[in-house]
Amino acid sequence: MPKEFYITGDQSGRRIDRLLRNMWPQVPLGALMKAIRTGEVRLDAKKVRPDTRVGEGQFLQVPWNDDRPAERNTKENTSSIIHERLETIYKDDYLWIINKPAGLLTQPDTKNGDSLITRVLEELKWTRNDFRPSTVQRLDRNTSGAVITALTGPSLRYLSELIRERKIKKIYRAAVAGEIKDSGEIDLPLLKDQAGNTVMVDESGQSALTKYRKIASFKKISTVEVELVTGRPHQARVHLAAIGHPIIGDKKYGGDAGQAKRPLLHAYSVTFPDDCGLPETIRGKEFKAPLPKDMEEYFNEM
Repeated sequence: MPKEFYITGDQSGRRIDRLLRNMWPQVPLGALMKAIRTGEVRLDAKKVRPDTRVGEGQFLQVPWNDDRPAERNTKENTSSIIHERLETIYKDDYLWIINKPAGLLTQPDTKNGDSLITRVLEELKWTRNDFRPSTVQRLDRNTSGAVITALTGPSLRYLSELIRERKIKKIYRAAVAGEIKDSGEIDLPLLKDQAGNTVMVDESGQSALTKYRKIASFKKISTVEVELVTGRPHQARVHLAAIGHPIIGDKKYGGDAGQAKRPLLHAYSVTFPDDCGLPETIRGKEFKAPLPKDMEEYFNEM
């Protein structure tokens, strides 16, 4: 049976091809695009283009029924393993700021794999398939700290826009090798090698800017606060290594492991702009993620 429904607020603003791929993942892309091209997909009884953006309250007709694996598999996609509950920094109906532990992926890398976002769906007992909560920034598996998760379609679009426009301030804390200067800026372009999952300083790469200030130093180790003005993969790790102060435990970029079992890098805080498009509860406010135990000892000792 064909399916007919009204566009929800969470779906509003999305391209129709991407919306349909999300809702009917079992339909081959070629068949989905053909249905749009031949007019089997109609919005308010009119033919559409793949890049047409839908609006709340519009009436959508598609040739597929409502037997969607995306919805049936919700329980299958959550592991039977009972995980520790996610540590909440702040939560409301708009977003959820989580203190991600080191060792946990932000997004799953395999089907049914463990990750922060699959644990979010598990804790929320999420069954809807018109929208799924999503993070607006990612942390490396072994980086701990604050991750912003959007809980509605409008919040995902608006927060992602603020991230792109660099209006959400992201502060990290790290332990690095050597006696670093009191403060500075690192303005070096970064190029990612997809095959090796490594990043290097390269003139042909993307522009990247990191600001830092020293908190303390002791026994040839410094603790620093780092602001990522841009958000390139591995940015803090590569930039600090490039100026001769690799992060402790970051073997990939030259950091001495010492007693550290992972790179000692933590997303310490996120600060939202005083923006009228944001809820008053988070507008202009800073949210901090407590340091994990493996980093506390470095900071406490200094």
